[in-house]
Amino acid sequence: MKIVNFLFAVFPLFLSAQISGTWHTAFTVMGTTHRMDLEIQNDPNDAQVFLSDPDSEKVKHVKMDKVIVTDSTVSFHFTKVGLSFKGNYYQKGDTLQGTMSQMDIRWGATFHREEQQKITIKRPQEPKPPFAYPVEEIMIQNGEVSLGATLTLPKNAGSDFPIVVLASGSGPQDRDCDLLGHTTFLVIADYFARNGIGCLRFDDRGTGKSTGVYNQASLKDFASDVKACVSFLSNDPRFADNPIGIAGHSEGGMHALMAAARNKDVCFIIELASVGTTGRDVLVEQQYLIPKTNGKSEEYAVWNRDLYSGVCEILAKYNADKVVDPLNAFLDKHYEIAPAEIKEGNNPVNFKLAMHIFLNNQWGREFVAYDAKTYLKRSKIPILAINGSQDIQVPPTSNSTAFEQNFSKRSRPSSKAIIFEGLNHLLQPCNTCTITEYGEIETTISEEVLDQMRDWIKGLNL
Repeated sequence: MKIVNFLFAVFPLFLSAQISGTWHTAFTVMGTTHRMDLEIQNDPNDAQVFLSDPDSEKVKHVKMDKVIVTDSTVSFHFTKVGLSFKGNYYQKGDTLQGTMSQMDIRWGATFHREEQQKITIKRPQEPKPPFAYPVEEIMIQNGEVSLGATLTLPKNAGSDFPIVVLASGSGPQDRDCDLLGHTTFLVIADYFARNGIGCLRFDDRGTGKSTGVYNQASLKDFASDVKACVSFLSNDPRFADNPIGIAGHSEGGMHALMAAARNKDVCFIIELASVGTTGRDVLVEQQYLIPKTNGKSEEYAVWNRDLYSGVCEILAKYNADKVVDPLNAFLDKHYEIAPAEIKEGNNPVNFKLAMHIFLNNQWGREFVAYDAKTYLKRSKIPILAINGSQDIQVPPTSNSTAFEQNFSKRSRPSSKAIIFEGLNHLLQPCNTCTITEYGEIETTISEEVLDQMRDWIKGLNL
């Protein structure tokens, strides 16, 4: 009997020891690869977990918070960066399998005893040098701002080939539009060059080799950068006979319409997943669709939609000098009825501050007030509007319809609006069609969209 008691006394300690030690994982999140190491110390009196990033000298043996370790489970929180993990120990495979989360993003992670190699992300469309066409690095001046840019020219295309200026969407982007592991503008430029079309893409101000401060720029400032790129091409004697167009993605499509208004140097526009209605309409609609698609409740999605609708109304009603008090009053009332998960990760001060920073500025006011038809009336050049049926950032039906309604067939016989089935906001074929899936998809941009742009441009009578 004494021997049996001894075995039962030791067995739990043996299990405890099995989960202790060093564990390794590799994973991808939104198109970015990561490796992570955990050191688990399953002391019954003081369980601890230490996290290291083998690819960073800044994250080494960092002690985790809210640690819970049992013989078969591990959970912890990295408060500084808002990272959490909950997982189970599987003795048969000697692995820790669980879910990591940061903000509203969740992904699976499996830890092994052996050190893991960094995952290679597949991007089959991304071109690699040397390129079979001329590539020029240039600088473009727009007042005090210098824009770093790349000009790609088709090989043996004659002297009158079309040239397209690419305008990126919201957020500071480099000239390749490097986003979540995809370089969309590099892919487009390469495709155009191999199909007889020139392309100019540029770093947003304050990004890459461009000067200026991105967060201090207004919607009009961004449009002026696009216009400066068009002027650079039109003033270059090499391109005196070349038709110049603009292709803008998302907010970049807004910049494109603004830059082309009453600008005789712009011959055509391509609107990629962009706004055909108003900035306010798109913002309000997307703030319902995004959380709903991500699995949030109807209550959450409606509350979020009403939040942005109310903020937009107040910004339209009051100027910058008088908006603070009514905006704060609205935000206070809306916070009181917020879903519990909003209040868990926020307090009233931070909630109000975030909304002021996002929209109560010159860019925010111009974005909310933007109306596509205002600029469509000022220009009679042909426009191709392309939307994806699964876009939750710029809803396809309302915006494509708005473009179509504002195309006058008499003055714009070549203009058309197309919704491609099964494509998301980045015009990728998608499955879940959430924002977090963008980086998980291998395709950078649908080949159908690339072919449509090429055929449409070459079919124009320019």
